[in-house]
Amino acid sequence: MKKLLGILVLGLILVGNAYSETMFSEIKKTLKEDRYGLAIPENFHSLNSPKAKNPVSVSDFAIIGKKSIRFESNHGECGFESNWSDCENDRERTELYYKTKSPKKEIWYRFYIYLPKDYNSVAPAKMSLIQFSIVDPFAVLVMFNQTHAGLTFNRHFAVHGDPNENAYIVLKPNEELFGSWTEIIFNSNWHPDPVKGFMKVWIDGKLKVDFKGRSYGKGKKFSLRYGLYSSYLKNYRLTQGKEIHPQRIIYFDGVKAEKTCNKLLNKEICQSLTSQTVSKYIKFEHDGNNKKLYDRALSIIDPSSFR
Repeated sequence: MKKLLGILVLGLILVGNAYSETMFSEIKKTLKEDRYGLAIPENFHSLNSPKAKNPVSVSDFAIIGKKSIRFESNHGECGFESNWSDCENDRERTELYYKTKSPKKEIWYRFYIYLPKDYNSVAPAKMSLIQFSIVDPFAVLVMFNQTHAGLTFNRHFAVHGDPNENAYIVLKPNEELFGSWTEIIFNSNWHPDPVKGFMKVWIDGKLKVDFKGRSYGKGKKFSLRYGLYSSYLKNYRLTQGKEIHPQRIIYFDGVKAEKTCNKLLNKEICQSLTSQTVSKYIKFEHDGNNKKLYDRALSIIDPSSFR
């Protein structure tokens, strides 16, 4: 009887360990193995749900090295702080938070993301995968989102009189996004001077965004966070007629940042990237009432108008 009881206790311990939360030190070690450069992770986001069993973990599924970072978000997994509650504001998230940096300096980022073939989209709720924000006072600068239209680039910084502020630029449609690794190269100089500020985005080696202009406001520092951040989830429930939010999973790999392209990648690749131009943008009109993607939500705009 004692032997049987011991086996049962051991089994419970093993099950408990299987669902225990991965330590941040394990996450940081995995990222460091990919030589993260200037992209130094700070911690799990403070608004990650305390109820989530393993929202951020290490996976053997990878495109760079041997491991990647897996994010999982489930219904009701929301967190709160002293002055903010995701739970009360219809949001769920599982993210990593990065060390803050000073603006006015050029920087290059690389991300590999993988959304499974059977990824459960919560569109038309908003889903941020990568976000750059001013720290104090808080303001969103840029978001890479998953929408009805696919992977989109959303510039949040308000420029007076800009008809395309907060526009969603389509980077990769969902039929190509789901089930394959996507490389994102993001080059920017966060600068309040419209002559010096710029942002560029390459997807799988192709230039998709080439913005020149003011890209920063008040604030001495900016931060990076990425993972799965769902907001306005009411839009999903109302349009899809469901009360339970589906499980969402994404993998990040090879996350890295450097001061120059050559240090991030190599001279040959950088020459190929920087020699490209953009002939047109596909603009997506996000509507929280749309159940699916409609043709009328997509339009072609000239790159010169995205300023």
